Amino acid sequence: METEEKDPRWRVIATDLRAAILDGRYPPGGALPSEPELVRKYEVSRPTVRKAIDTLVSEGLAYVMRGRGSFVRPMPERRAIIITDRNRPDLAAPGNHPDVQEFGWDLAMKEVEPEAPLFTDEKISANRDVAIMLGVRPGHPVIHRRSMWHRGHAAHIRGASARLEISSYTNADMLPEWDDPKRYHQYRKRPGFFYQSLIGEHGPVRWMTLTTARIAYEDERALLGLDYAEALLIIRRTMAHANGRPIEVTEVKAPANRYEIGYHTELADDPDADLTPQELSDNGIDLVI
Repeated sequence: METEEKDPRWRVIATDLRAAILDGRYPPGGALPSEPELVRKYEVSRPTVRKAIDTLVSEGLAYVMRGRGSFVRPMPERRAIIITDRNRPDLAAPGNHPDVQEFGWDLAMKEVEPEAPLFTDEKISANRDVAIMLGVRPGHPVIHRRSMWHRGHAAHIRGASARLEISSYTNADMLPEWDDPKRYHQYRKRPGFFYQSLIGEHGPVRWMTLTTARIAYEDERALLGLDYAEALLIIRRTMAHANGRPIEVTEVKAPANRYEIGYHTELADDPDADLTPQELSDNGIDLVI
């Protein structure tokens, strides 16, 4: 009879299979041993084998096709998001912003939310997280701009198409003209006008970029094409007064299994080293923030 010991049998099976996958003994897309094979090899019950397989699935190493068995999950190509100290674009500007098209991205909110517009902007009340980001009280008025970016198709690999969620949160006190219809039209029509207004009114400004990661929430998994228990990469770039008071925060959410963060000093310090978006993309870089 199986008992829960310090090293239960399901964990032994998961450890052995994990090591075999990482060593390349089971290639990406290849089948893992069947349940009957594992039952015989380890002299355990089917529930024990299933718990081991479920562990590998939760780790992103395997997937199960009902009626066919368990397989090694192909790892998607990892691309880069580069943090730089210059030319910080307003990524949350309306969809005609050149950084969307030049890096090969399309606006894709309709792909995951059929009734949604491609780009949204509205005044909202700050929830707890947004209030902390902007240094205001919960419920404070905030301008929220949001869009989904999408690039690439690989229908034969689930989740292969890359998606990013771009959000911008601005303390509404910093942009009182937002409620003026004429000014609002300019913000929508001219991608750079939003940042130009903020910097012109509150500059000189400071910038700070932080990155973190956590397990994606259910709604984020649906938006970004993530599986259960996959990690989410979050990049937050803050525009602040010289005294450090936040003005605007741009937040980029990306699948952690597809992206890594880098910092390119040449992009920041050497004007002659500037690369075109196409050249950056050819070097595995999908976005500069």
